[in-house]
Amino acid sequence: MNVTVFVVLAPLAMWMFPVYVPPNSTATIYASLPPGLCNATGVIHVSQLVAIACVNKALAPTTVSGYVAVEYPKPPPPPSVPAPEAPILAVAAGAAAAAGLSHVASNRRELLAAPLAPIVARIKRATGEDPARREILRVVEQLGAATLAQIAKATGKGWGAVQWHVYVLEREGRLRSIRIGPMTYYFTNPKKAAEVILASVDPDALPLEDREKLDFLAASAS
Repeated sequence: MNVTVFVVLAPLAMWMFPVYVPPNSTATIYASLPPGLCNATGVIHVSQLVAIACVNKALAPTTVSGYVAVEYPKPPPPPSVPAPEAPILAVAAGAAAAAGLSHVASNRRELLAAPLAPIVARIKRATGEDPARREILRVVEQLGAATLAQIAKATGKGWGAVQWHVYVLEREGRLRSIRIGPMTYYFTNPKKAAEVILASVDPDALPLEDREKLDFLAASAS
């Protein structure tokens, strides 16, 4: 802060300017006041409350002019606290749980596959050459088209295990899928899948978009 002083002191009068200093801190005072009349001039370093005073001991009015500047040191910025690094297993578990909940709520397999893909790649590369996946392929080929629930029932495996194996098989191109209404069907033979799905739904009740998808599937090469 900076204070410009211009006062007229009456005889035997005093002018005071207090300088406050925060605890555990210092202040630098730059004063330009009449020496002899005032108790501060020049540069002064203080660490506690001080009062700059000018006293008129004369029997006539006295003019006091000059300035007082007070400078406080700027406190250093607080050190930044780095965010703790979450273990890879905790990140994987959180992503898998969030993906699983999203999948249950919306029945969209894409929400499960997207967050799991980079995690799985870091742990190991899963392949379709697995007895459980070969069994799933056999069931899907036999049924023509099947939902996750139908695959789980036919193989006797848990929903989560089937969901994971189907994701691996589809990623490697050994299974394909199509969403009709609220259901996602998995298949290997497009023509056979179209026949099975059309036989299990009411074609007249299907939206135009779903009917077009089935028509395109039926016209595809196996």
